[in-house]
Amino acid sequence: MKTTTVNGKTINGGMPEVCDKKLAAAELKMIKSDLKIVQISKDHETAAKELILNGFKERFGFIDHSLNSDLNYLTETYNGEGILFLAGLIENELVCTGAMTNEGNGECRLQRMSVKKEFRGQGIASMMVRQLEERAKAAGYRKVVLETNIAWNSAVNLYKRCGYKEYKLEDEMIHLSKEI
Repeated sequence: MKTTTVNGKTINGGMPEVCDKKLAAAELKMIKSDLKIVQISKDHETAAKELILNGFKERFGFIDHSLNSDLNYLTETYNGEGILFLAGLIENELVCTGAMTNEGNGECRLQRMSVKKEFRGQGIASMMVRQLEERAKAAGYRKVVLETNIAWNSAVNLYKRCGYKEYKLEDEMIHLSKEI
């Protein structure tokens, strides 16, 4: 079983082997119960930027910094009415991110979703999506929209599992939405 260490604790770092299902289930429960999702702060801004950019580099092999200027000022950029950037922390280590922005007409956009590589496949992204949806609903939004690269199967599958429906294909992008 692949493992990782977080603040001195060794945990399952991926999909468990069949013989270790009970242990893996306990570890997943521990990870999910230890996950705290909070609004981004200056303390975690650099780690959030690195997490997102590392995910892009891993996925696409390069980073286009001109498309990511918001990452230089997360706390300022995502600090308005109906705008939010969340950080998922386990023992103060940033392990995931997610954001929402106001699209107008009761719609918000889910974006900047990222999970640290060793924590993927454990339900953390789904937890972040649910948290963003709950906060969007509390802010008065009725619909969440998003887009992602159509070839990014893990992201497309995550959103579809969370109830998002495709409404448009455009170039290499798939656009999805969900009524909340």
